[in-house]
Amino acid sequence: MNQPKNKSQEKVGEIMELISLKTFKAVVDEAGIKGASDKLNTVQSNISSRIQRLEQELGVRLFQLKGRKLELTANGKLLYPYACQILQLEKQAKDAIRIHEGQYELVIGTPETFAAIHLPRALKGLRREHSHIQPRIYTATSGQLISAVKNNTVDCAFVGGHIINDDFVSIPAVVEKMVKITASDGHYDPVLFVRGEGCGYRQAALAWQREMGNTEQQLMEMSSVDGVLGCVAAGLGYTIMGWDMVRNNRYEDSLAVEALTDHHANLQISLIYKNDCLLETGIQALASFFAP
Repeated sequence: MNQPKNKSQEKVGEIMELISLKTFKAVVDEAGIKGASDKLNTVQSNISSRIQRLEQELGVRLFQLKGRKLELTANGKLLYPYACQILQLEKQAKDAIRIHEGQYELVIGTPETFAAIHLPRALKGLRREHSHIQPRIYTATSGQLISAVKNNTVDCAFVGGHIINDDFVSIPAVVEKMVKITASDGHYDPVLFVRGEGCGYRQAALAWQREMGNTEQQLMEMSSVDGVLGCVAAGLGYTIMGWDMVRNNRYEDSLAVEALTDHHANLQISLIYKNDCLLETGIQALASFFAP
């Protein structure tokens, strides 16, 4: 004879709702309620109420406030890897069904610069030769994209450098020739212009600056490549980035480029994905358009 469920058993069933776990994981991954609301495309009050409901169902606190920052409690830290595993299984189940149906979306992460210069030809080829794959583009910096692959926000991503991680497969895609860019008249201020945190060009520029012994120079951050090149063309400073970013840019005639040497000469752009990704065949198809 079936016994009636007690309250604790009911709670265990309730907490397996995917929306609760997705919300919890988003708050952790996006470092707060605001970031989670942006990621899940809902208002902050919904995020707060879902977390409160999950805490009530579990009977424990998952977050604590330190200053203005939310931090995981011991119970929150315990729940997080289980939430990741459950949501990963959910994604794999959806992917398996879509593959079986013969048509699926492939969410591709890319820096905006890579999307503008290198990606269009590959996307055109993918749509022509693999029409069952529907590419969707997600743009962010290389640093953010590594996290996006890890957190299943994207299926694969193009990032600067060769990523060494046991959880990822990394395929070389493009080798960019790195150059120092200055105003064409040779007069410029000793200011290094870079993109924001997580940008592959920024990391390469700072590494070059350190080895040249120029770390005392002022650093100026800009949100776009066009903004960086415009300031450099005006003589406000210099930058380090890929030669492909300069070609056909509207400031090209006002810029001078000098190729970097030794280990600074090239920047490897790699396509990464998780090694348990069921969409590997589609990702490999995308990678084939970058093969030398």
